[in-house]
Amino acid sequence: MHTKQLYVEGMQNQAFRAALPGDAYALAELAITAGDGMYEFLLQEMAPKEMLAGLMARSIKQGNGGLSWRNCFVAVDQGVVIGMINAFPAEWLHEEEQDILPQDRVQVLGPIDQAQDWESFLVNGVAVQASHRRQGIGNRLIEWSVEQARVRRFSRITSTVWEDNVAARSLFERQKFRVQTRIEVDRHPELSHTGGSLLMVRDDLTFG
Repeated sequence: MHTKQLYVEGMQNQAFRAALPGDAYALAELAITAGDGMYEFLLQEMAPKEMLAGLMARSIKQGNGGLSWRNCFVAVDQGVVIGMINAFPAEWLHEEEQDILPQDRVQVLGPIDQAQDWESFLVNGVAVQASHRRQGIGNRLIEWSVEQARVRRFSRITSTVWEDNVAARSLFERQKFRVQTRIEVDRHPELSHTGGSLLMVRDDLTFG
C-alpha cells in the first residue's frame, strides 16, 4: 500500500501522513498522553498502567469506533511516529460502549460528555512526544483536523481540555479555538486535575 507523506519545509526528517494499522501501539501511547490521566482513571481495573497501551492498541488496530487508526493523522520522524491527532464527528461518541467501564468513574466524567457539541467535528486527542515539542508539530496536526472538518462540511470543530492543562489550552487558542463552556467535574482522589474541563470551539469554518 502506498501512503502519501507530506514533508514540511524546515522539518528535514519529519513527515505527516494518515495513520496505518501498524501504528496502533504508538497511537495508543500518544492517546494516553493526550488523555492526560483520563484513560488511566477509566481503565485501571481492566489493565495496570504498564499494560494499558497494549490493551488500547488492540482496540485501535481493529479499526472500529472513534479511537481507531482510521481516524488518526500522524507525524513521523525518520519513520518513527512522534505525534498524532484523533478526530471524528462528535456524535460518534453516542456509539461508544461504556457498560464495561466502572460506572462510578463514568459518572465523574459524565458532565464532560453532557457538554459535548454533538453537531461538531471533535478533536478527541492530540499529542506529541516530549522530545519533539515546540517545533510546530501540534499546530500542523490540528490544521489537518480543521481541514477534515471542512471537507466533511462541519461548521464547527471542538475539543475538551482540562482547565489546568495550560499547554493544551494554549495550543488550541493558537489555532483560533475559544472556550465555549466551562464544565464542573467533581474531584476524585485518582483524578489529578482541578478546575474542571473546558469545551473549546472554533466556529469560523467555511467551505470551498
